[in-house]
Amino acid sequence: MRVRLLSRCFYSVILFAFACSFSPFISQAAEGEEKWKFQTGSTILSSPAIGDDGAIYVGSNDSNLYAINPGGVKKWAFQAGNQIQSSPAISSEGVLYVGAYDYKLYAINPDGTKAWEFPTTAEIYSSPAIDSDGVIYVGSDDTHLYAIDDKGAKKWSFPTKDRVRSSPAVSYDGTIYVGSDDGNLYAIKSDGNQKWVFPTGGMIRSSPAIGSDGVIYVGSADKNVYAINTDGTEKWKFPTDGSISSSIVIGPDSSLYVGSEDKYVYSIKSDGTERWRFETSGAVLSSPVLGNNGVLYVGSDDKFLYAINANDGAIKWSLNLTNVAGPSSPTIGFGGVLYMGCGDGSLYAVETGAERIAVSPWPLFKHDVRHTGRNNSNQGPIAGAGSDQKVKQEGSATLNGSASADPDYGIPLFKWTQSDGTSVA
Repeated sequence: MRVRLLSRCFYSVILFAFACSFSPFISQAAEGEEKWKFQTGSTILSSPAIGDDGAIYVGSNDSNLYAINPGGVKKWAFQAGNQIQSSPAISSEGVLYVGAYDYKLYAINPDGTKAWEFPTTAEIYSSPAIDSDGVIYVGSDDTHLYAIDDKGAKKWSFPTKDRVRSSPAVSYDGTIYVGSDDGNLYAIKSDGNQKWVFPTGGMIRSSPAIGSDGVIYVGSADKNVYAINTDGTEKWKFPTDGSISSSIVIGPDSSLYVGSEDKYVYSIKSDGTERWRFETSGAVLSSPVLGNNGVLYVGSDDKFLYAINANDGAIKWSLNLTNVAGPSSPTIGFGGVLYMGCGDGSLYAVETGAERIAVSPWPLFKHDVRHTGRNNSNQGPIAGAGSDQKVKQEGSATLNGSASADPDYGIPLFKWTQSDGTSVA
């Protein structure tokens, strides 16, 4: 019997092997309904990241980083010395990096044990980014951006004039972009030297997003969204009526999506003109996430999670959550489940009707579900179904897809189907 292996990631990949049928899919809730919630001991401002096996990782103000399986059950918790508002990033080896208010960046093994810790001299609110060589970049309230190798040794530090609470983004050419409370967006070479600096009129806590053409997009407390060319010159700026700490999402057609403290979610054309705006009843501090179904999902301080049609800004549905903390930006995981932390200390899992995040230049906070913060192009999964097997009638065979890999999204779900030959059970 020949079978087809479908890898449920950014794309479908087909390979053949001799095998039988296996389909370990998670049960579905109705679109817009809560699947489960996981309770921590305090407010969640950290945004969830997702590992290869579908596990969800999120920090809490109770000082723990939690690992939660896709069914909502705790795998483990790692305790830092103070609250964790930083969002974890996951390396290709499954190591988690996250900052804490105890002045440290932690490297945590996939089993929840500490690999190493790196000290700074102030709180870490910024979320780390990881470049293609495994170097970790993170900002600190001590006014510096740090570059740290995967063994925990400092490569360099870059000084700004105020706290660095913006989370860095790494371009495909190795340039690191990060904002500071001093109102500047910095472009830093991979050796730690400044490439250029772009001033805005207010502190920058929005994290930069990078378009497919290399243009950098960032929001500022001066109420503007900026588009900045790779040479550091302004391409355009888009005004809102509120401070912007939400990070920008970029759709497949290069349209931008961002929230503002003026209670609106904006869609902006690539030329800097308004496409549409969607009104909520509270400040929108959360960064949106775009599903592959063309729907934008975003939380507001009015305690609602909104699903908005990306093409026209029309509401699709909304879900009332308890005391939504806007800065916790949602993530869409495997099978289309959205994960979002709230002020009541709960991580909510909500069915979206999507299959995954959109295939676009920057579909969510920190670019991808691992929160690498780099705009590497999607490589797509590589399916490995194992060697061909010859099985006698009424015999059995064991299937193994563990050789499959996807550096961008991971492959926790497989579906096996017979592709040709006489049908067998």
